[in-house]
Amino acid sequence: MENPSKGPGASFIEGEHPSDPTAVWAILMGWLVGAREQITEDQARDAVTWVSDSLGIKHDDLVQAAGFIGHPDAPNLTLNEGIEHYGGNPITFTLYMVMLCGGLVATVGDADPDWLKQFDLTA
Repeated sequence: MENPSKGPGASFIEGEHPSDPTAVWAILMGWLVGAREQITEDQARDAVTWVSDSLGIKHDDLVQAAGFIGHPDAPNLTLNEGIEHYGGNPITFTLYMVMLCGGLVATVGDADPDWLKQFDLTA
């Protein structure tokens, strides 16, 4: 990577074929909200705890986005409110959504990323 300080997030948004953040959010939201319909509150807690413990992310920061998966301690935020909570930076909020997806795969989906595909949006 030419500029490692930019990380993969920058190359995702910039470049010759930038990704549409709205499409990314739609996919992530579909996965998270779809999972919420199938998992228990305890499983939502387990996913947040797994991410916090495994990646060293502050538990309280994760809980702010965990309303999308039905975490009982999470505030009921809209997408815009979630972005605002994370300093108005949509990339930061997107990363929290990705981490929650990973936590769900690790704790509910038997570490199989294909588990999320059941929540793909259909046309």
